[in-house]
Amino acid sequence: MGSGETFLETQNRVLKERELKIRNALEKLRRKRALLRAQRRKCEFPIVSVMGYTNSGKTTLIKALTGEAGLQPRDQLFATLDITAHAGYLPSHMAVIYVDTIGFLTDLPHNLVESFSATLEEVAYSDLIVHVRDITHPETILQKATVLSVLRNLNLPSHLLDSIVEVHNKVDLTERYKPTEENALAVSALHGYGLEELKQEIEKKILTATGKKILTVNINLEGPQLSWLYKEATVQEVEVMPEDGRARVKVIISSSAFGRYKNLFPNSEIFIS
Repeated sequence: MGSGETFLETQNRVLKERELKIRNALEKLRRKRALLRAQRRKCEFPIVSVMGYTNSGKTTLIKALTGEAGLQPRDQLFATLDITAHAGYLPSHMAVIYVDTIGFLTDLPHNLVESFSATLEEVAYSDLIVHVRDITHPETILQKATVLSVLRNLNLPSHLLDSIVEVHNKVDLTERYKPTEENALAVSALHGYGLEELKQEIEKKILTATGKKILTVNINLEGPQLSWLYKEATVQEVEVMPEDGRARVKVIISSSAFGRYKNLFPNSEIFIS
């Protein structure tokens, strides 16, 4: 305590210093994320932003979806101030990047909300938002309203807001939990319950958001189709049938590339998954 400073003045000074530290940390994070956002877009993998309150289980869920054992959830203020982007595979073997966004805080001072929101700017560049809720938290409904309100204020594209995947996490802590909200998925990130259904839902929405299709095509191995598909699409599996010189190829392909493929190879056998 400085000379002549009252307890209240000291407390105010400490709080101001703490606020300044948080402000600086948030600003640094915002700049760093803008840089990484540009790099991430270059790799062209679909991006899934995972959002929710600190302690809702975001990090544990990403760890479960990607199988990354090295990802440690930390129960502390701004535990995810570092940049956390992790690659995972969906049921079709399509690779996606899960971005662990900064956790919402229950008692965030009102004058810091703007700085906090600025760190979420990158969400606009996602292909999908996954909103994780701790369903055992007494204020889970209020928390959902806060997250949706912040998202609406970010002026996100309407397709992003309309396609949010809502995850009710920690269902292992409640007896026979059934979501009452439409389209919500019940999971236990810790025990792996409900993850397959969640991956299928993420894949379905990613395909819609990116305009991609999963196809299986029968091709002649002597023709140019296989090399064309490797160049213009993402080849998932190739099953060669040597006796008739053909192959069955499973691909993830954009609508425009699919159109070009049909024009170039009109007699190709195509099966849409």
